[in-house]
Amino acid sequence: MSKLKGKVSVITGAGSGIGKATALAFATEGARLVLCDNRPDYLHELSSMLSDVEHSIVVGDVANERTSIEVAKVARDRFGSLDVMIGGVGMMFYKDITDVTVEEFDRLVAVNVRGMFLACKHAIPAMLDQKSGSIVIVSSGSAFRGQEFGGVSTFAYNLTKAAVRQLATSLATRYARDGIRVNAVAPGVTRTNQLRHFIPALSDGEQETMFRDAAASTTPLGRYGEPDEIARAILFLASDDASFVTGTTLAVDGGLLAR
Repeated sequence: MSKLKGKVSVITGAGSGIGKATALAFATEGARLVLCDNRPDYLHELSSMLSDVEHSIVVGDVANERTSIEVAKVARDRFGSLDVMIGGVGMMFYKDITDVTVEEFDRLVAVNVRGMFLACKHAIPAMLDQKSGSIVIVSSGSAFRGQEFGGVSTFAYNLTKAAVRQLATSLATRYARDGIRVNAVAPGVTRTNQLRHFIPALSDGEQETMFRDAAASTTPLGRYGEPDEIARAILFLASDDASFVTGTTLAVDGGLLAR
């Protein structure tokens, strides 16, 4: 119950899926939380679940620099430090390259890549002042593979996740001597609301079938992952249990990348 006792932890994309599971896991380990999402309804629901935990919420779009500035400011002004930053925002997208509009591509990169860049940019100064910190970025098994979903390419999503994986690698080597560790996790097929956000009309049954079929065809363990399984890996990397781990990407994918 004390892996993150007193640690001020920022989590972007905290309102649902892996981000929400990470917030709940961190809370049980004593973290003080700054939770960011662009959905106020999601954040308020999560906040009600954390009534006994010191936390603040910030509603905002991570693609907008003002959001990352505000998140870092809240951490330092309310809690006095910023010890852990979890970049958990991710937007699912699949469409063949010949069908993608420039506007769609730019928005995907803004959320998945620029959002991570900005979160790190504004968290690192506090960590430099402290000479300590841990950053964990949520990448994806998609960063390593060519893949299709229902016969349609996920190339654009894949390249954004490859970019944030490289962001973790590059920041790890740059700031290692400053006491800042930076790592990434690469989830496989994980049951979140990403598909529902991408296809709002998707029914519960259709979403379940899509997750089940994707996991069965790609995952040696034969099932999809749950958000809390990814959250436990993030907790490990964020905590002092991983004090000699930096610059790595931890696959939490049921064997996806082993196949």
